[in-house]
Amino acid sequence: MDFDDETFELEEDMPEGLDEPDFRVIVQRSGTVRLVYWAPWLQSTGPAYTLMAARDRAGIAIADLRVVRDDEGTASEVIVEFHSGGGDVHRAALIDWATAVGYTRVWFDGELVDLEPTAGGPVTTRCTGCGQRFVDGRSAHFWNHVRGSGAFPAACSLCGSDLLQWKPLPEAGGSDREVLTHRRPVHSGKSAHRR
Repeated sequence: MDFDDETFELEEDMPEGLDEPDFRVIVQRSGTVRLVYWAPWLQSTGPAYTLMAARDRAGIAIADLRVVRDDEGTASEVIVEFHSGGGDVHRAALIDWATAVGYTRVWFDGELVDLEPTAGGPVTTRCTGCGQRFVDGRSAHFWNHVRGSGAFPAACSLCGSDLLQWKPLPEAGGSDREVLTHRRPVHSGKSAHRR
């Protein structure tokens, strides 16, 4: 792997004192971002290399995130270490996510991206387990939690399954009330279940 002088200069400028990652993030080819809190059992080296390579071939990025905090403890910058993927689609999805969370910078290998954070306002996600749709972000309490932790809530408060990382609500196309009360259509006709 070749490293040019710019890469080394960027690494010298990186914040110090960061040990273990804060999060493991998965970015699908579609740009969907899923995040879990990092734990030592999450693999990235050794025999996991072949598994990471398979995810790379499938178009899935797996990366560790390290959060840099300001003097008040608020998440201000995030360092991304890709284990698989890392292409333009993955980077763009992480930049969008970091901007929505409120980060001011994203550090990629060999690239530093300054952001204009957009934290605040309504955001939405859907539980991958029970399917419940959540909309939040209207209160300072929600955003203080997001900015303090460095990520949107990652677990469903109803069933405990994981939540995809939240996205800002589109400005056009319906009110918050419509999103909150949306239900799947009821199908008429005979039930598929027989006794």
